[in-house]
Amino acid sequence: MKELLNEALSLAEGDAIWLDEAARYFEDYASQLNDGEKAELQLLAAVYLERAQRSQTAIGKVRQSLATDGSSALHSENA
Repeated sequence: MKELLNEALSLAEGDAIWLDEAARYFEDYASQLNDGEKAELQLLAAVYLERAQRSQTAIGKVRQSLATDGSSALHSENA
């Protein structure tokens, strides 16, 4: 089960990286446009960045929980 969860987390991490890279692309592209055309791409970039950050935070919490649960399970097995 833990292996399957790690696979799902890896997939989610890939998605978070993609979102972050897409946001940076939109930001770079928007910087080349005039002010009237920038707003939509800047908003899209902001949403992508927020989603990437939230995903990375959630993934980090789950990985930390897995590490903590795994080490406590090892301690209880050795007792």
